[in-house]
Amino acid sequence: MERKTKIKITYILFSITIFILCLIYANLNQVNSLMDENNNIIFSKLQFDHSELVTNLFYGDGYYQYRHGIKYYLSKMPVLPLIITGLALISKNLYFIYFFKNLILFSIIFFSLNFYCEKHNKSIIFFLFFLISIFSIPHNLHVKLNIHFADTIVACLLPSLFLLISTENKKKYIYISLILFVLYLTKTSMFFLCLVLPLIILFLENDKISKKIFPIVAIMLAIVVWGSFGYVKTGVFPFGSKILSVNSEGMSIALKDDFHKYYPKKSVDLIKLNKIETNNFKNEWEVYEYYKLSNDNYLKHNLTRYIKDSLIKIKVILFNIRKDSAFPDNEGNFENPVKFSFIINKIIFNFSLLVAIAVFYKNIRNFKLAKLEVYLISIIGLNSLPLVAGWATAKHLTGMTLICLVYLFVKLNNKYFNY
Repeated sequence: MERKTKIKITYILFSITIFILCLIYANLNQVNSLMDENNNIIFSKLQFDHSELVTNLFYGDGYYQYRHGIKYYLSKMPVLPLIITGLALISKNLYFIYFFKNLILFSIIFFSLNFYCEKHNKSIIFFLFFLISIFSIPHNLHVKLNIHFADTIVACLLPSLFLLISTENKKKYIYISLILFVLYLTKTSMFFLCLVLPLIILFLENDKISKKIFPIVAIMLAIVVWGSFGYVKTGVFPFGSKILSVNSEGMSIALKDDFHKYYPKKSVDLIKLNKIETNNFKNEWEVYEYYKLSNDNYLKHNLTRYIKDSLIKIKVILFNIRKDSAFPDNEGNFENPVKFSFIINKIIFNFSLLVAIAVFYKNIRNFKLAKLEVYLISIIGLNSLPLVAGWATAKHLTGMTLICLVYLFVKLNNKYFNY
């Protein structure tokens, strides 16, 4: 049987597996509340400030929501709300939305992996083993299946991106460009990664510059698309720290002297922010400036405390194996049990970084450039920067962990799967 036929059969089975997983996942207690008696999605039950955005988009009212009694156009990056709305316009059935959202994103992983295996002459056995490993850790699967937060998209696109980068093929730049374009418009924590990685690609790859320039063009286009929307709606071109108008308000959570008393054990949503008089603000950018001034003042007088909190965040990124962000019950009790998935994730994450650093150091001593290691260390570093500045929970780390898993497979496949 030809490889293409095997891949087609595998994809059919893969799609059926996704359908079964979505049926199971959509009926879990914490997910089932999204569904009404007709199995249709209840937009108001969407979390992380997506409910009003999706509702307004669905009914053709535009991309905005109200916060503090003020109309916000730039409170969320648009990809996840657009995906949910687009699918809901076809059918509001929650099973339909879960299945096709995950079929789209999981298929990106599937075909990126196939692209890598095909170009490197890897067997179907290696392909299947690799594919199963990406979806086998329960917590990571939960993040990928979810529709509440944008990390679900990041968790699928980051490992796909690293697979494409690891592939020696000139066509990869088009696919890399598409992924970077989507990542920029998905989550603000992707900002540094999306801006710097295209430059690293331009420097490290040996192909023609006409090919390597694609990722830079894609990011410039993403900047213009989001920037133009923001400028038309608010009069401000959203970029950098102003990519979202809520950034300073979100950052103010991490810039509290009691932040370490909550993080990482208790949810930082429990931290009380400064109350604002909404009548004093005309638009979202005035609120942004209010919180920015407050943040600057905090850093001026509490820099040592912020540095100590940043060290806690680094510790969480590298070593935390307990459930984070717990909500205490009415009596103030909460639990942070050790999670099996977190143990596996930390082993993968730290082992891959140690391997990458060792290989990088060895090559530098011999005046060689370890390209794959430069990519891994750069992506992890660029992704971690905003998490250390703000805060990181387990779902924020899933994409990076899966990149590390891909790295280990790419490094080991020639030794163990060269058939």
